[in-house]
Amino acid sequence: MSRKTKGRSRRVLGMTGRQLGVLVILAVLLLLVVLVTLIFVLGVFDEPLAPALQTEPSTSTAVEVEGTPSPGGPVHQTSLPTSSTMTQGTETPTVISTVYTSTPATQTITPTHTLTPPVDICALLDLRFISATSNITAWRLLNDSGLPLSITRIEIDWPKSNDAIFNTFLDGKVIWSNTDLTPPTIMTTWIGDPGDRSIDRLSRVEFFFGTMAAPGGYDLYLWFDNGCEVSASN
Repeated sequence: MSRKTKGRSRRVLGMTGRQLGVLVILAVLLLLVVLVTLIFVLGVFDEPLAPALQTEPSTSTAVEVEGTPSPGGPVHQTSLPTSSTMTQGTETPTVISTVYTSTPATQTITPTHTLTPPVDICALLDLRFISATSNITAWRLLNDSGLPLSITRIEIDWPKSNDAIFNTFLDGKVIWSNTDLTPPTIMTTWIGDPGDRSIDRLSRVEFFFGTMAAPGGYDLYLWFDNGCEVSASN
């Protein structure tokens, strides 16, 4: 006698039909996920999603600009070439680098005046014999330098026939007084005021002897405070 089961669902692998349907749906979903993953991994969708940005070749620009000269001299300003890249929707501005090359300025110095060579004062002095009268011999002394000069030394060689020399006069003033019996006579010590030996322009130098002065045979030398020397012979 067979038994019939009533009110129970048929089971497969211990699961009801509903449970088996849910399991199949889950397996299908899992399979779909695996397939999609494999598609991305294998690069099925490697095609670019958006159009590639077009790249233009880089260009070089060289610009030469006349610069403003610097105070030290002329300046040439040159711009170095740089590259600029243009892409779709993006613009990179051109950068200009400037190099300054300075040329040294040449200076020319022009004299503002002509230098006058120094005057030879000694060449402007002149001594000449004038006369021999009685006991006195006389010389003319010219100072054409325009500067006052003072006598510092006198040396005179005179004829022995004049006996002796006693005095020296400058423009009528006694500047030396002594007695010398043997020529030549050197005079370096003075009497009177120092200004009495100063020569401004034209002066008269005289010597007083013991007897009648010979008309010739004299050598006279004068030295001055600036180092000049003047002489005359007769």
